[in-house]
Amino acid sequence: MRELNSIPLKAFVELFASLGVNEYKNIIAHSVQVAKISRHLAHSLGLAHHPDQVYLAGLLHDVGLIFKASIENYEVFIDAFRNIPDLEKIVLTLDRKDRHSFISHIVASHLGFLNVNCTRALLYHHTPFDEILDEEGVALLANCIKAADTISLTFLKSAEMLSEGTLESMIKSLEKDMGLNQEVRKAAIDSLKDVRSLLDLLDNEPHFKSDAELSCANFEKATKLIAALLDLRSPYTRIHTFSVARIAKQLTSELMTEIDQRFMGIAALLHDIGKITTPLEILHKKGSLNEIETIVMRTHVVMTEKVLLKGGLDMFRAVSTSHHERLDGSGYPYGLDKSQINMYMRILQISDVFSALTEERPYRKAMSPFDALSVIEEQVNAGKLDGIVFEKLKQLINNGFTLETFSHVLEDIFGPDLTNLVLQEIND
Repeated sequence: MRELNSIPLKAFVELFASLGVNEYKNIIAHSVQVAKISRHLAHSLGLAHHPDQVYLAGLLHDVGLIFKASIENYEVFIDAFRNIPDLEKIVLTLDRKDRHSFISHIVASHLGFLNVNCTRALLYHHTPFDEILDEEGVALLANCIKAADTISLTFLKSAEMLSEGTLESMIKSLEKDMGLNQEVRKAAIDSLKDVRSLLDLLDNEPHFKSDAELSCANFEKATKLIAALLDLRSPYTRIHTFSVARIAKQLTSELMTEIDQRFMGIAALLHDIGKITTPLEILHKKGSLNEIETIVMRTHVVMTEKVLLKGGLDMFRAVSTSHHERLDGSGYPYGLDKSQINMYMRILQISDVFSALTEERPYRKAMSPFDALSVIEEQVNAGKLDGIVFEKLKQLINNGFTLETFSHVLEDIFGPDLTNLVLQEIND
């Protein structure tokens, strides 16, 4: 039994930052920079917002762009995020009407651990200060995010080189932006002249120190956001992590306790976080992987372990990294055998296999649930997967267990009442 009372907020920040590779390299670097700069500016101006809240608002300010772009047109999304280093150009290409600000606001609000003023500020982070019809504290915070956005975008255009020319460009960008409040502009320019903090503000490290804790329910919501961002990289994985987590939680409720169920849900949501480093060329290959490609693919489990350890999430590490292990010792990465594989791991293994089989892949169509059960039964008979867990899964499917859908995923991120509204914004 794994009882969880709370999880450090810092763990969520580290998980978010870990997504900053491959297609997400620039947008995650930008998000982290905006988080740090916004916090710095809010402090300099003496705003009443808690620094952790300001940081989170900055971190999430552009998350809506990923959802909008990926859902609206995947091919354009992946081409832009891979090949256009200029994030400002990406926004102009993918979201001319600034719908992503509203979507980011909805995502942040649904998480449940940002206060109302900070989530409202996300609505206005591209809006000129004089046009924000909201209370001054919200308007000033939104304007801090706007200034931070300008600084980061200008810096990233320079290929992340802090030179005399880059510094001058950032200052000129702030001076030319008539949408900035005078005090915010001055604080932003002053921040660029402060050699004590400048490098930390512009690097890609989170620099987030906080004693704040998230409830398990809120951390589960946070991991769902991370999982959704991860899975949106590929049309073949859009529901995978959520499917694994949903099945694993249901099996755990049948075989273990309610406390175990919450632990299992989070561990399952984290199981593929390391796959952010797997190139899409491998994920999308239509044929069998060769030896080298297989090695690269399999490193995602070790990367998951590294991400969890860096995020202070060691309590999930053993379970989250066990989904490719097998009872007969033939799995990877550690070749564990049945004496080392506990019930959590056995549940995750079967949940992962079943989910993968019932999802489309580049090299095959999705199997029916019953065909997937037949494949798993063969592995049970071969001593690779657990028979008790398999029998419970078979009962669930025979009793009409509903498989995960992309609509369910979106409801988990936006909330069931607002999902249709968000989809209207995306498709507008």
